[in-house]
Amino acid sequence: MITSVKSCASWASVHRCQMGGPLSGTNSGSHPGGNRCYRSWKKKVAEGATVIYLDEVGFSLKGVRRRTWSPRGVTPLVGLRANWEKLSTIGAITSDGRFFQHTKSGAIRSADVTRFFQHLLRQVQGNVVVVLDNARTHHAKSTQAFVASHERLSLVFLPPYAPELNPIELVWAYVKRNVLGNFCAHSVSALKEKLHRAWQRVRYVQLPLHLMNSNLRRYQ
Repeated sequence: MITSVKSCASWASVHRCQMGGPLSGTNSGSHPGGNRCYRSWKKKVAEGATVIYLDEVGFSLKGVRRRTWSPRGVTPLVGLRANWEKLSTIGAITSDGRFFQHTKSGAIRSADVTRFFQHLLRQVQGNVVVVLDNARTHHAKSTQAFVASHERLSLVFLPPYAPELNPIELVWAYVKRNVLGNFCAHSVSALKEKLHRAWQRVRYVQLPLHLMNSNLRRYQ
């Protein structure tokens, strides 16, 4: 089953999680109908379904520039390798706070999406509701065919250009700010190793669970 959601509550509110620092975003008032959308998902969860928020993100060797300290009058410099090599991650967080990801060289294709769905179905019992954006790979014929052939899998599409509605965006922001900030990898393997540690940190600080609990409390 594939469903379209026209309006959902904003998930990217300001959070102060135990891992330190606020995660900023937009206010929930900017998207009407959020409570109604939340109640429909809550009903599915009460019936045994697990809601999963899925998204893809890219990481390049050029790094993410952040603020830092330096002596007065001295501009801090970080050397980088100027090329177009990158890694892509498809990831998901569940309504009960679990985190899954797959990182690969190059772009995420529709075949990667269906393989990731297979992984999620192996790891999560019962009915699964995946909330995701309108990327072409999510609407590909192979993706639709896979969903149609798996009765316990449903897709809910977010409105176009609304990343603030997907809480996993805050996971990507956390990694880019707190792990990859001012880090310029000199090889894809070095970047992959750095990301491996980033995913370990996301699980260690229980970031997905904090995000889920924080947002659920806002609608109770």
